Amino acid sequence: MEELIAFPKIEQIGKLYMTITQKLHGTNAQIMIEDIDGGHCGVDPCVRAGSRSRWLTPEDDNHGFARWVKDNEAELYCKLGLGRHYGEWCGKGINAGEGLSDKRFYLFNWRRYRTMPLPDRVHTVPVLFTGKFDLGTINIVMDELEHTGSHIVPGYMKPEGIVIEVDGKRYKKVFDDEVVKWSRPDETREKRISNFDASPYLQPLRLEKLLSRDEKYTREYPESLPQIVKDYIQDLVDEKQIPGDEDEIQNARKCMARAIFNFVKSTIAGQ
Repeated sequence: MEELIAFPKIEQIGKLYMTITQKLHGTNAQIMIEDIDGGHCGVDPCVRAGSRSRWLTPEDDNHGFARWVKDNEAELYCKLGLGRHYGEWCGKGINAGEGLSDKRFYLFNWRRYRTMPLPDRVHTVPVLFTGKFDLGTINIVMDELEHTGSHIVPGYMKPEGIVIEVDGKRYKKVFDDEVVKWSRPDETREKRISNFDASPYLQPLRLEKLLSRDEKYTREYPESLPQIVKDYIQDLVDEKQIPGDEDEIQNARKCMARAIFNFVKSTIAGQ
């Protein structure tokens, strides 16, 4: 006869406990720390950076996360320890920005790290509630977050929502306005580009110097026009002519591309 298998016992919902943390609107990230070469970290990579779907490198990055991990791998190795460390890379230029003026890594598993000295710019997600599961409490926490603002930056009144952890599973609850705002297309992009003042960067002598660098620029024109524009902007970046951090420079690249394209085209046509 077949073994009798009983139906699993149904637990009382009153015995469920939950944790509510603030949901951050950055980009999903992870740090993988492996014990390589006897723990001496002599083999690269010992500390690896990843996004939700791929491994990152400083050359193939996601909002500067891999570069930051690379620059701080010794401290990350010593303080976080072996294993995978999941979190949200947040800050200026990443989705909502969370009201931050810099970029920071917020670890999801706050229990694991709550008694540990964490590396610089590494934090745990803010814990808003721990206790018995109750739908009314979830609504109260959402209301408080909406009216008091973020626990990351005091005074920042656009938090995305909360994450409810129950029995090892996580569920999110977000403010509808934030979902609509950040999922719809950027309606101000064209306006931002059209208002960008690229005139200080339209320099005939700079263009002449670039064109003299390689004869294929003029020989293969107009097919070479996109490459000319790309190299022209890269020279500005290399010479630190464009102020700002990585994200501001990237935005400037996009905004000035059209103006430089027209400038190069009209200048060469007039020669």
